[in-house]
Amino acid sequence: MTKLEIHPEINFHELARFLGGKSAAAFSCRISSKIKQMIKIFRECLQPQLYYRKMRVLAVKDGSVYLATGLVLKSRKLAKVIKGCESVICFIATIGPHVEVEIRKLMGENRISAAYILDSMGSVAVENIAEKFHTSMEKQQHANEQGVTLRFSPGYCDWPIADQKKLFKIFDSRQVDVHLNDSCLMQPRKSISGVFGLMPSSPASSSWSYNPCDDCKKTRCIARRQ
Repeated sequence: MTKLEIHPEINFHELARFLGGKSAAAFSCRISSKIKQMIKIFRECLQPQLYYRKMRVLAVKDGSVYLATGLVLKSRKLAKVIKGCESVICFIATIGPHVEVEIRKLMGENRISAAYILDSMGSVAVENIAEKFHTSMEKQQHANEQGVTLRFSPGYCDWPIADQKKLFKIFDSRQVDVHLNDSCLMQPRKSISGVFGLMPSSPASSSWSYNPCDDCKKTRCIARRQ
């Protein structure tokens, strides 16, 4: 297992989307001022970590991905994404527990809008950590004329959230500061897990680089990737 510290950036257009707007330009002066205040608090609370392991793929068949550890990830769409890959990267990313503590404090003080903004920042930040990691791995692969697939997480498309337990078994719980509750939700809450495949050739020369969103009619899905 490898542990990284990846500091996220807050994309204000993404933040606007989480806050229910179309773009950062639509923020009122009052909201913009409050966001600036909360950015400072957010950065003081931030404790980003990312853990990952590279796993060999034994087989992809019958709508499932079979890994070398004996783990079987059941999802037809994930299987289609990983088809042709010799290995996958499994990861867990988090911004740490302190942001959540601050959100609860703000809620207790009845500062609902401030808590909501901080909560949205947490969502944007943890996605940015995962995206930065994915992009970094993509650059490494491209240097060797290879590629990566899209990221995929338990709960997306047809991959059951219960498979979160399978992913966590790959990691040593004593060394990972993220844990699952009985509902397979992660603690700290602003955490994300997932996998992506490592392609033996570049996407440009590959006919099996697949985006499941191309087959989905949910055009307003917040997780949609074009």
